[in-house]
Amino acid sequence: MEEELTPHSDPSGKLPARDPGTAATTGGTAPIGGVFEAISRGESFVTETHEELAAEDPVVGIEDFDLHYGATQALFGVSMCVPRGKVTALIGPSGCGKSTLLRSVNRMNDLIDGVQTDGKMTLNGDSIYGRKVDVIELRKRIGMVFQKPNPFPMSIYENVIYSLRIDGVRDKNLLDEVCELSLKGAGLWDEVKDRLNSNALRMSGGQQQRLCIARAIAAEPEVLLLDEPCSA
Repeated sequence: MEEELTPHSDPSGKLPARDPGTAATTGGTAPIGGVFEAISRGESFVTETHEELAAEDPVVGIEDFDLHYGATQALFGVSMCVPRGKVTALIGPSGCGKSTLLRSVNRMNDLIDGVQTDGKMTLNGDSIYGRKVDVIELRKRIGMVFQKPNPFPMSIYENVIYSLRIDGVRDKNLLDEVCELSLKGAGLWDEVKDRLNSNALRMSGGQQQRLCIARAIAAEPEVLLLDEPCSA
């Protein structure tokens, strides 16, 4: 079993703000950000050595990180760097803490009573567990797709562009473009392009999971966490 952390290539650590009613595009065509760029490249991945990865600029840094659920310790002194613009896979047996670590990166574990953490975790050099961190804004920067699909009870189209709606984007051309590119990136466009207004809850389980991946892609996070999204 494995989970993935997929960091994208924005070197500033901050994504361009989406102004309501304006198109966030480069040259008037392609949306800004590493997600769509990575999808369009279609490059194959070559495994790198530990030394090569250690020398790279990390998007996520973890140092001596512990996590307790009450009196039970789930993570023990985890230290690792997630290099920018690459896919990093966490491989291990069931119950070894892979999902717990992923949920620590975007602080989903905060929703569980009795959770305590120690150590250091950063996103582009900024503390993830700092006292002044806005957790909602953090989760916009760190997207996540779960093992069980969780589409919203709305149309396929509205599911994909949900994050843009929340940000106040009204440009129909931009919304349409992001929807198409995101669905293509998730390998779902050809199956749903003629029924984008259909209720997402009527899709098959596999289609719903790919829809959730497309929805995460459309949000243009700096890091995308995938918790075994294709295993169900």
